[in-house]
Amino acid sequence: MKRFMKACGFLSKRVYSVLSVLPEDFCKKVCEIRLRAGKPLSVVTFDGSMYITSTGRVTGLLNTSLFTVTKADIKESFNRLCEYSVYSHSNDIASGFITVAGGHRAGVYGTAVYSGGRITGMRDVGGINMRVAREFRGCAQELVNEAFADGFEGFLLCGAPSTGKTTLLRDCARIMSDSMFKKVAVVDERGEIAAVSHGEAQNDVGINTDVLDGYIKSEGILQAVRTLSPDVIVCDELGGDKDVAAVTGGVNSGVTFAAAVHATNVDDIRSKPSLYALVKTGAFRKLIFLKSGEPCRICEAVSIGGDF
Repeated sequence: MKRFMKACGFLSKRVYSVLSVLPEDFCKKVCEIRLRAGKPLSVVTFDGSMYITSTGRVTGLLNTSLFTVTKADIKESFNRLCEYSVYSHSNDIASGFITVAGGHRAGVYGTAVYSGGRITGMRDVGGINMRVAREFRGCAQELVNEAFADGFEGFLLCGAPSTGKTTLLRDCARIMSDSMFKKVAVVDERGEIAAVSHGEAQNDVGINTDVLDGYIKSEGILQAVRTLSPDVIVCDELGGDKDVAAVTGGVNSGVTFAAAVHATNVDDIRSKPSLYALVKTGAFRKLIFLKSGEPCRICEAVSIGGDF
């Protein structure tokens, strides 16, 4: 409940006023708070999307009593998320998200501003998706037991969106750091694992963990190898040729990797050249697939042999 209310505190006063009276049991289930200008306020739970009425009730039906988000709500929420300093968050905004205290992450969208062929900013923000950050301490114990059953070797966590990959990686980093006494480097390009705010990790990723916040994954991996002498590097959503090259460099330096990718089965891995190339680096000894519809639950673990 406290984390939910902390996330709500970055939204407009009108929005906060209706969210603050929601039942506590319901708040514990909320994953996202969706603000769209001129549309009903909605929240996403593990069971699906729901709407909020102007009196703070929850309903699954569209009706005239729903709370409508205004452009003023969007503007106020955006300014609060930026701590009234849009310029200082310009890089995050260009990437489409803002990470705030507590580890909450707000996706923002509007009219893109381009310069030199790349997005450099945004104007006329039209919507905000506040993702409520939660830590589930101990949720990765099953993963750790499976991944390291045959020794401390790298693994690739595979699953569809919303299967809990990032949540598991976060807790796995903490366990490796605090219980296995490994030197952990988290390359957190999008701020979702450690959720650094003002230089301090908002999520517990362990006392022996260094966080490279905002680094492009390929650059962060190489930086960690050069400067931090990690036992293991943790990163989310690997892909692309540069990531493959960086992982190869880390393997050649004796680093173990714990990473995640979007894939639902072995055939999915084999059919995507970048993922197949990742597996062939030798950095990963196991592919661990997660269940769809059951966040943080393992469906299958596949050992990787030379004939993969």
